[in-house]
Amino acid sequence: PATREVVSEVPAGTEADVDAAYETAARAQEAWQDVLPQERGDIVREVQHLIETHHEELTELLAIESCSARPKASREFTSTGEMMHDVATYPFRMTGSHSQSKVAGKENIVKREPVGVVSVISPWNFPFQLSLRAVAPAIALGNSVVLKPATETPITGGLLIARLFEAAGLPEGVLNVVTGHGSEIGDRVASHPEMSAVAFTGS
Repeated sequence: PATREVVSEVPAGTEADVDAAYETAARAQEAWQDVLPQERGDIVREVQHLIETHHEELTELLAIESCSARPKASREFTSTGEMMHDVATYPFRMTGSHSQSKVAGKENIVKREPVGVVSVISPWNFPFQLSLRAVAPAIALGNSVVLKPATETPITGGLLIARLFEAAGLPEGVLNVVTGHGSEIGDRVASHPEMSAVAFTGS
């Protein structure tokens, strides 16, 4: 923060930590994709409930870690809670289609499935909102996630989100957070062979 006071200390992850996170995510995703849509939506809904219940404490934490003005920090949690209400319906939107083909004896089938392990790399300026807007939909739709938050906001951009999902009942291994310097682990996070998709917010 602006006072340069130490707020907390978090681990500086290594490439070995990144590998372990992806391996864990890949194993967990196989079972998670088979969880019923209602159960996945319920977990997202519970995260929304926790955000609303602990709004004041979360606002204070974000203001301290990111040096945000409290009105800005408060609005970040309010808008994120509103987003989560919508995300909780995503598991029921994975609809496909089935139609006749122009080619005799053929059919056209569109089927939507989870992609697998999603990498999320998020910034420091709206750490909670911009992390969760990628993490929550990925999880709701049956994917697992490896989240690398910004070095400046590892708690509100990463570890806090993992704690909320854990409290909401998310199975172990579905969401994995690796904190550390982008210069040391960023390339590994963004190019790991277990990764199926990446959501990056930054420049």
